[in-house]
Amino acid sequence: MTISIIGATGHLGHALARRINDLKIPLRIVCRNTSNAEYFEKIGLDVARADLENVESLTEAISGSEYVIHLASKISVMPLMRKALTRTNVQGTRNVIQACMKTGVEKLIYASSIQAISPGPGDKQINENSEIDPYLTHDDYGFSKAKATIDVLQAAHTGKLRTTVLCPTGIIGPHDPGSSQIGKFLKVHMKFGTYAFVSGAYDFVDVRDVSNAIIDSTTMGADGQHYLLSGSKVSVKNFLKYICELTDKRMPIIRIPNSLALIAGHTNGYINRFIGRETWFTASSLRTIWSNSEISSSLAKKDLNFQSRPWQSSIRDQLNDLTKRSSNQRF
Repeated sequence: MTISIIGATGHLGHALARRINDLKIPLRIVCRNTSNAEYFEKIGLDVARADLENVESLTEAISGSEYVIHLASKISVMPLMRKALTRTNVQGTRNVIQACMKTGVEKLIYASSIQAISPGPGDKQINENSEIDPYLTHDDYGFSKAKATIDVLQAAHTGKLRTTVLCPTGIIGPHDPGSSQIGKFLKVHMKFGTYAFVSGAYDFVDVRDVSNAIIDSTTMGADGQHYLLSGSKVSVKNFLKYICELTDKRMPIIRIPNSLALIAGHTNGYINRFIGRETWFTASSLRTIWSNSEISSSLAKKDLNFQSRPWQSSIRDQLNDLTKRSSNQRF
């Protein structure tokens, strides 16, 4: 078995590459010319450079691979991002599909997102029967991931390519090179603390459990099927409370009312968009934590033997990992 990972330089990519390398499976890392692949080169992995917008470069990079895992994605909760997100997440995925068909890979595994799935009304449990409709998603990111998910599934349904799609919830855990939104928040919290919070909840899943599901999906699971990978639904308050306990920071007592938070999120999002800076505090991110997060992974447990560990251990390990990285960088 030979595996190529397209877009391995993010949080999930680092954890997945470590796991595949530990299993002694031949692995190739495919990333952009501008991506930092120093870690992968250091541990002796094959690194190929390619452009998501160039089918020929992708075809050359994955040549000889039996399985291709497509992780490359642009993630943003900023406003006015549909065009940029569509170019990377939708057209880029179509180019990956085309490259896989050209090289005759055995199977394409696509890492989508729970944001591609319609949350539906109320607290009705979200599962694989829930709609995948770009126009029923929260934001431009969900819109782009839904479109890409449909394209990957369609490739299998038309018999052109064997595919599996995995839709994880909020990914947490160690091996974050500093690119994830949760990782950035944790680093700021460790330094300055947190002084206010909003209501809401979200489902979190460990990056190592998602990595195991991706690897298992190369040989397990139904062709042309998408699987939801959920862990634990956690309220914002409980999430902060546990982080404060681990970091010896004071738990914030100010809860910002939803109406005020939404106005602030809109304003903050547009201001940062126009000055060219990313921020996680936007109207889009607020709508996400206020929406339905009752998510079932029963099909993944059945078909992929998927299991998720307690969210507390994931956050503890992520904080420990971030602390070690900060210490190493300091010296």
